[in-house]
Amino acid sequence: MDKIFPEKINNYFELIRLNKPIGFMLLLWPCWFSLAYLEFPQQYLLSYYILFFIGSVIMRSAGCIINDLMDQDIDSKIERTATRPLASKKITNFNAIIFLSILLTIGLLILLQFKTQSILVGLLSTPLIILYPLMKRITFWPQLFLGIIFNWGVIICSVEFFGTITNEYLILYLACVLWTIGYDTIYAYQDLKDDKKNSIKSTAVLFEDKGKYLVLTFYTLMLIMIGYLSFSHTIEILKLFAYFSIFIYIIVNIIRWDHKSEQNSGKKFRQNNFFGAIIFLYLLSF
Repeated sequence: MDKIFPEKINNYFELIRLNKPIGFMLLLWPCWFSLAYLEFPQQYLLSYYILFFIGSVIMRSAGCIINDLMDQDIDSKIERTATRPLASKKITNFNAIIFLSILLTIGLLILLQFKTQSILVGLLSTPLIILYPLMKRITFWPQLFLGIIFNWGVIICSVEFFGTITNEYLILYLACVLWTIGYDTIYAYQDLKDDKKNSIKSTAVLFEDKGKYLVLTFYTLMLIMIGYLSFSHTIEILKLFAYFSIFIYIIVNIIRWDHKSEQNSGKKFRQNNFFGAIIFLYLLSF
């Protein structure tokens, strides 16, 4: 994109992390898990797949701007984030707020395509999105707070199709929250040294050398919950084989994570996009 678009446009792409689609994909997968788990014809759900896709891109972009507006002083002190457009003054706060307003308007238009009850549930997440950047200042569990927000699409999906939060979708929501805590803790290990130096809180700072075992626990619990939901209806040999193949693949990859390596932490974090893809295909197929 640096070669195709002018620098000013690229600065806005960088502001919303358009060059790093892993963020909106991790926001998208729980929404698509929810749709794949429904026992409806998939062609009927196609419009919902598209709405959740566009909504994930827009709201993740808006979340990045809110985060950067509130964290620009912190970002400027951390090596990995010092070149972000707001931290490096490539974009003014005023222009960022204008861009944010446009994105939130588009996000609202997407949300208005849902039922009234779902719209109200969706709007409830707005104050949580705004409060999220503050969490790293007041708690060692901003990853938990992110999990609550990032997987809100599961709640919206349940309300949209059932008019309430069903027990099954509550379990799916909790499974995705655990997944988010796991992968965002891995992500946080990239900045562990800088975070400790600047008194920034995270589960990585809290867990330190115990992080690998605790992250492994989060992933294990998440996969057990997915398995419970999957086998609560039917148990088939092919389904069992597919499930345990995914289970072993993901757990082995987390065991191989080197939490002391910033580079390996980044690699393992990005690998979660593939984890999400194979879980989605599993839920869709069985």
